[in-house]
Amino acid sequence: MSIHPTAIVPPSAKLGSEVSIGPYAIVEDGVEIGDRCVIEGAAQLRAGTVLGADCFVGAGAIIGSDPQFHGFDRRIRSGVRIGAGNVLREHVTVHRSIHEGGETRLGDGNFLMAGAHVGHDALVGDRNTLANNALLGGHVEVGNHCFFGGGSAFHQFVRVGDHVMTQGHGGFSLDLPPYVIGADINFVIGINSVGLRRAGFSGEERQQVKAAFREVFHGGKTLKAILEEASARELSPVLERFYGFLRSPSKKGLCIRTRGEAGAD
Repeated sequence: MSIHPTAIVPPSAKLGSEVSIGPYAIVEDGVEIGDRCVIEGAAQLRAGTVLGADCFVGAGAIIGSDPQFHGFDRRIRSGVRIGAGNVLREHVTVHRSIHEGGETRLGDGNFLMAGAHVGHDALVGDRNTLANNALLGGHVEVGNHCFFGGGSAFHQFVRVGDHVMTQGHGGFSLDLPPYVIGADINFVIGINSVGLRRAGFSGEERQQVKAAFREVFHGGKTLKAILEEASARELSPVLERFYGFLRSPSKKGLCIRTRGEAGAD
């Protein structure tokens, strides 16, 4: 274990083996840091933060600070729970929940580049990449294996499915279903063919996704009719995730504005 003499680490903090904490870092009471984590200089881990093994927290990052929520009662005890193998680069911020006993959560293997922000009560899955200054509002839900371009912004309560890619500086106040590419303001421009191929989706699976995308976004049927027809036939796991997302309740509505084709394969 390596703790710089200028770092502030209280006895109540629970530190795993081979943890490294840099100069002027601040670890508050009750924080838990997993094995082999690296906390760079001037980073802050606020009370209620739990960090899994093999995580990297960059210089100036602040994890577990108060939510940006009008009227928040600072006496509420809540926190942030982060899984294993996450990289949170310089000046990343992750805010704690607004609810007593609540948690903002990140899964495993996520990569948050410099300046990215995760708002209170967000739920982020596994192996997602948030490029520089990507912003998640409160209560945003993100699936797995997504890539958000630099400066992408997501309004509170938005849901994002698995394997979604967004263009840099895109803005989204509506839900993005699995496998799509989002761009501009609430536009969907096709399916993430390259991402699906790299993730090991077969050619047949990619064609299934493309056909489903065209039916929903370029076809003449209502979404209700499409979902009813899908429910009446046997679906592959890939398509079940797609249609299942569309069936799930939404507080924001579905991002349905589109242009262009479904995407080359």
